[in-house]
Amino acid sequence: MKPLRRSLLLILPACSLIACSVLPVERATTELSPWARSVLAPGDGWASLNGGTRGGADAAAADVFTVSSRGELLAALSGPARPRIIQVRGRIDLSADAQGRPLQAEDFRDPAFSWPAFEAAYAPATWGKVPPSGPLEEARLRSARRQSAHTTVRIPSDTTLVGLGPEAGFKNGMLLLDGVQNIIVRGLHFSDAYDFFPAWDPKDNASGEWNSEYDNLSLRGARRVWVDHCTFDDGERPDRAERWALGRPMQHHDGLLDITQQSDLVTVSWNHFRDHDKTHLIGSSDSRSEDAGHLRVSFHHNHWERTQARTPRVRYGQVHLYNNLFSVPDLKTYDYSIGVGVQSRILSEANVWRSAPGLSSRQLVKWWKGQHFADRGSLHNGQPVDLLAELRAANPGAVISADLGWQPVLAAPVEPAEQVEARVLAGAGAGLAR
Repeated sequence: MKPLRRSLLLILPACSLIACSVLPVERATTELSPWARSVLAPGDGWASLNGGTRGGADAAAADVFTVSSRGELLAALSGPARPRIIQVRGRIDLSADAQGRPLQAEDFRDPAFSWPAFEAAYAPATWGKVPPSGPLEEARLRSARRQSAHTTVRIPSDTTLVGLGPEAGFKNGMLLLDGVQNIIVRGLHFSDAYDFFPAWDPKDNASGEWNSEYDNLSLRGARRVWVDHCTFDDGERPDRAERWALGRPMQHHDGLLDITQQSDLVTVSWNHFRDHDKTHLIGSSDSRSEDAGHLRVSFHHNHWERTQARTPRVRYGQVHLYNNLFSVPDLKTYDYSIGVGVQSRILSEANVWRSAPGLSSRQLVKWWKGQHFADRGSLHNGQPVDLLAELRAANPGAVISADLGWQPVLAAPVEPAEQVEARVLAGAGAGLAR
């Protein structure tokens, strides 16, 4: 489990110490995406509550931009608060410098830091289970801050981000929605939010773990957000191919889409999440009791393909999962799908699992101390499955009630599970339409 760590982002300037170029940006005068001024339909999940989610639909013509580089993106996001529409053309490299060169670990590395020295200093056999401290850890943190300042882009309130064409999106960085509201993100491919300097926590699990900082898209205290028809993955640097260090596999990616720190009223629809380990956290820690009453999230018509865990893992939230597809072709890289965490209240409806033979339905849902979970109408390899019964059978000492204390009223009609696989395969992901 990823521990709650103070974010590096809280103390960083808006632009990089290495390069902070804000370029003139093209205003969209001829090519306008049909989704540019779209709004979330009434009743489409939690994000349609309290006035709904309009993003930048009300932007003036002067605040509709088309961007194709990091510098143009920063320029479009700058200036006073107002609705804006940002159309993304091509894949924007968030690690690029002012000349468009992708920056690497050596560009961000503090001169006092090296991995061989770090691993020698904090080897568990000699250092023990005390968290790293001292000059080498301080140098790692300085390196991490330099990367974070450059590769993290904050999105302001009342913004629509929309892709132009199937190749539109972002790589090598993180989009952060921090304390903002009324955001629409549609038709974009997010890939490879790679942490060059992951943190070592010797107390995380029995043998310690490496923990990375970046999600492809991160919501922290964000409200009324709609994420639709996007694709998320780790690109060409999956963690399964990384080396081991200090006795554990290095992890350079965190979540694909995490929703934490009292974020609320979020709809996640028609997305494709693939080839990843810890995919979504809804709520970041058992100890964050202030999350209670928040973290209301709807997931529908999403495709999770070759994802290992956390699709999603929920704490405190009221989460509605319906008409989603889970593809599990390789059992060796699969842990679980739905994580029922502390004070979570999850309703699963008409979800579909397609797995390789031999996967027990009992593995689809995992108990993380939650006491409320309900499921109806779901299928595993074409057969009806009672996920609550499976969860109870796997945890005979746990008291798990089907009474959630809430009922979904903000949802399109739930389709029969028999229709879900074809619908989701035909429509989920960037570049695809319903």
